Amino acid sequence: MNNDWITAFEALKAVYCDDAYSNMAINEALDRHRDCAGSFVRMFVKGVVRDTVRLDYYIDRLAAKGINGIKKRTLIVLRMGIYAIRELDSVPDHAACNEAVALAKKVSKGTDRFINGMLRSYIRQRDEIELPELDHKALDDTGLTPAQLELCCLRYSVDRSIAELLSNQYGARETVRIMESWSSPPSLTLRCNTARISRDELICLLEKEGIKAWAAADSMTGIIAEGNVTTAGNLFRDGFFSIQSLSSIRSIEAFSPAEGSSVLDMCAAPGGKTAGMAELMNNRGSIVSCELHKHRCELIDATVRRLGIDIVKSRQMDASVFEPSFESSFDYVLCDVPCSGLGVIATKPEIKLRRPEDLKALCDIQRSILNNGLKYLKSGGTLMYSTCTINRDENEHIVDAVLEKLEGYSIIEKKTFMPYNDLIGFYYCLIKKG
Repeated sequence: MNNDWITAFEALKAVYCDDAYSNMAINEALDRHRDCAGSFVRMFVKGVVRDTVRLDYYIDRLAAKGINGIKKRTLIVLRMGIYAIRELDSVPDHAACNEAVALAKKVSKGTDRFINGMLRSYIRQRDEIELPELDHKALDDTGLTPAQLELCCLRYSVDRSIAELLSNQYGARETVRIMESWSSPPSLTLRCNTARISRDELICLLEKEGIKAWAAADSMTGIIAEGNVTTAGNLFRDGFFSIQSLSSIRSIEAFSPAEGSSVLDMCAAPGGKTAGMAELMNNRGSIVSCELHKHRCELIDATVRRLGIDIVKSRQMDASVFEPSFESSFDYVLCDVPCSGLGVIATKPEIKLRRPEDLKALCDIQRSILNNGLKYLKSGGTLMYSTCTINRDENEHIVDAVLEKLEGYSIIEKKTFMPYNDLIGFYYCLIKKG
């Protein structure tokens, strides 16, 4: 049996059965199977997760008793097999069937004949059970109709609650554009450590390693890269760059803490935005970088150590609880709060399969963190509130709800990056005190 398939199965099992994040599940599975084709496994797992709802629609149509009676392990193998038949041009249909059957003999014993029959039925009936095309001309700026909503949930493999939320906030046309963007992850973006090397110099070094690289538009430090960029290479180990989304890079550049200033990062792990601020400050000033758990503080420490940054001090702290010693102490405060993550579905497709966690409780935490952060500002200081979601209830509505009860604060800039045009979905708002 192809070891790539068992590795992909183990990662998918962690996502479906243990609610693991796909990136972590893939990394852990690859660590156990070092002889795998890592790029294939990543593509395979992400694709199956991304198309889960649609794959289950086909399985339900093909199974004599429907999908509900199929056990989890068997269901994972069926999803893998149908996805391989549909999407993997490098794997012929008969080979996909054979690989799925061999996998079933190992991880779901006694189901190999059932799986073989299901996959061959799919090959014969694929045209008959295919979903209808969505009529884009019928979409407008109002919400999706019930029929459009049902079809979109299937075609774009998204939980109904997420589709309804987007439809209510953005209308039918924009909602479909957002959902379509989830099938195309943005280009890999690097943040140049300008405290150590210039962007042009880093691009030259990358190209010497066979990596095509160019400066990202509308960014001082971002680089778009194509090729085998690895965290095991010398350029990464020596702290010349970090991997970060262009939306995050541009938000920190908009914040741009001044050299020599005092900064608080309230929800900082794994430390990407902390490091980005320190680099813009030329490693001069001070940053207190906070996280709830000790092991996440250790991630921050490791990040800044690799980048040669020494102005950061990590601190274990609950950002939603007011810290009196911080009051009126910082020139800049970053509140990059926990959120539903609806902006990063293209890279974390498992998010669209799960109902957003209790949004009321999440919004309560977001409001508490923002309220505390505003109190930590010195007079004349600037706070950035940010999320990696496009849910307005977690973005504009949180800021408006907090500021309407306070005096002496004003919004000086706000922006929402939508999850297309090579960006992830991201929101930030800059607030001035005094």
